[in-house]
Amino acid sequence: MELNQILRKKRQEYHLTQEQLAEKLYVSSKTVSNWETGKTFPDINSLIRLSKLYHISLDNLLVEGSDIVRDIDKKTRLMTLKRYMWLPSILNLILILVVSQQRLLGKLSNIGTGLILVSIALNSGILIYFNREVKQEEQTTEVSTQPNE
Repeated sequence: MELNQILRKKRQEYHLTQEQLAEKLYVSSKTVSNWETGKTFPDINSLIRLSKLYHISLDNLLVEGSDIVRDIDKKTRLMTLKRYMWLPSILNLILILVVSQQRLLGKLSNIGTGLILVSIALNSGILIYFNREVKQEEQTTEVSTQPNE
């Protein structure tokens, strides 16, 4: 059984409306609705509150609703990929400034300029790779969070 089905079933077993559950969890009723339709997953704090409220272990909740584990893994990978994009971007900006401001900073040798241009090209390749990975991960995350029809 998927997490959204477990959440809906447990809420109904406890004779709670979505509004009542939302109030107990400090979220909006729209958020509860999104969880129960499978559009989104609860964050870790909400999962802990749900497990306490429904007297079900967090482990069972996560194992039975294993989609949430996959979603957390994908979001973690996406955040990591986005984090790795900053360094090459900043380095490229610095290198471009160095090459473009040679009059101000002093003329670089042809070898120095060539090495900097190669570094810019390599960093650009890294950025293209990470950008492609981020887009691919975002697409698979969007597909996996669509409700089952």
